[in-house]
Amino acid sequence: MKLANFRFKYFLTNMIVVLLYPIYRYVSNNNSLLAFSDACFIIGLFLLIVGIVLVLYGHGDFDITGFIASRSFARNKEDFDTYISNQKEKRKDSFNYPLLCGIILIFLAGISALAV
Repeated sequence: MKLANFRFKYFLTNMIVVLLYPIYRYVSNNNSLLAFSDACFIIGLFLLIVGIVLVLYGHGDFDITGFIASRSFARNKEDFDTYISNQKEKRKDSFNYPLLCGIILIFLAGISALAV
């Protein structure tokens, strides 16, 4: 996760989408801050798990599995070194927005739980 690849537009879009359900829970439960906190915490934990898997993927931990699946399902005949270089090229400009959004949501859940 390189900070140089961070794009505020994508981050803002992700945060708006992620906060829609907690805001809906807050409004639908008669402005219950506890419902907002619970929704933020659950979604934040889910995004944290997705973000950790994406960190593993970004470091290349699933490259061998992807290569085997690519060879068997897609009938791709490229060698392993070419496959690895292509995967590194794809991951070069990526940023892990789910991990960042998950951390922020868990922080929001903690702050809003203190206010309850």
